[in-house]
Amino acid sequence: MPRRTSQRLTKTLIDNAANDSVVWDAEVPGFGLRVTPAGSRSFVFQFRSSRSEQGRLTVGRYPAMSVEQARKIARAYRVSVDQGGNPSRDRKGSREAVTLSELATHYCEVYGPQRGLKAQTISDARRLLDRYALPRFGRRKVIEITVGDIRCIHNDTREKVSRYQANKLRAVLSRMFTLAIQNEWRSDNPCRGVEKFQEDRRWNYLSPAQVTALLDACDSYRDQHAADGVRLLLFTGARLREVTKATWDQFDLDQGFWVKPSSHTKTKIVHRLPLAPATVEMLHRMRSERPDTPFLFPGRDGTKPRVDLKRPWQCILESADIGHHRRHDLRRTNASFMLSTGSDLMTVGKSLGHTQASTTLGYASLFHTVQKDGITRATELMRAGR
Repeated sequence: MPRRTSQRLTKTLIDNAANDSVVWDAEVPGFGLRVTPAGSRSFVFQFRSSRSEQGRLTVGRYPAMSVEQARKIARAYRVSVDQGGNPSRDRKGSREAVTLSELATHYCEVYGPQRGLKAQTISDARRLLDRYALPRFGRRKVIEITVGDIRCIHNDTREKVSRYQANKLRAVLSRMFTLAIQNEWRSDNPCRGVEKFQEDRRWNYLSPAQVTALLDACDSYRDQHAADGVRLLLFTGARLREVTKATWDQFDLDQGFWVKPSSHTKTKIVHRLPLAPATVEMLHRMRSERPDTPFLFPGRDGTKPRVDLKRPWQCILESADIGHHRRHDLRRTNASFMLSTGSDLMTVGKSLGHTQASTTLGYASLFHTVQKDGITRATELMRAGR
């Protein structure tokens, strides 16, 4: 057995300690220096918890760690033991704690599918995490992530991409940390200490002249099947995934209705959308051209729906020469045309499948000519009494 002594550890005492010995510190109970038969020196902490659990930890190696640094760590261990803790178990738990990368994998591959999150939602979350969060903090333990770390990720994403993407990433991280709390991997959500960036409301929509140019470009596009997808987005105000995943059994062309199943809508609610006669006529033509597939827009092999309309949209947009627009702007365009031709907000909201009027207000854009006519009439009425 190593020979044991007890003195206040100092650099001089450590340097002169005999081989195969343990020197215990007189200042912090349980803190000591162990010297192997070969002369290697390391700081240790030995304890007995309130539950009579015994353990010994290696605090660090000398001289890589100074006696002052080791004593500070040992004192923290001593406080933990005096409060009923077990530093050995705590350290093991820290080593086994999940990392941010592991939490991301659990969120995207287990939690997301179990909760019925859409594949695109999960894909978007994974893309944001892989680009902006995991390269820098992926190996960090979830319990170690601070508000400052989240703020750093949030700010970097805004500088590299945009405030909108930064806020989306913050939302994903917040949901992940809420999941971590539920699994008892940490006790708080650091995202709550980071405020969202102010976002400007998007008002982009196509004017009547731009819509005319877009439809002309659709007529001249080489792939009329893809062009029909753009037309359907414009004429119905539907979301992209609702269109690309649509099947013929959702449509009653005799009555002129499109019944979107809850599995296809963002609100998870069945949405019954009346169709304009021109849209029904277009759908009849599409059905006659492709009678052997259940999908309005089948993929290459016909067994699955088309995934996207990104390339056709870019080609049609360039041909129309109306500037940069996103496909989602067709949804806003549909709303603006309805409002500008006399439809009220409730009608527009029902057509777009909104469940809250506040959501519809984000799409409430009138043509400039309609606004100008309205304010002109108001001004003339104000002046009429003079």
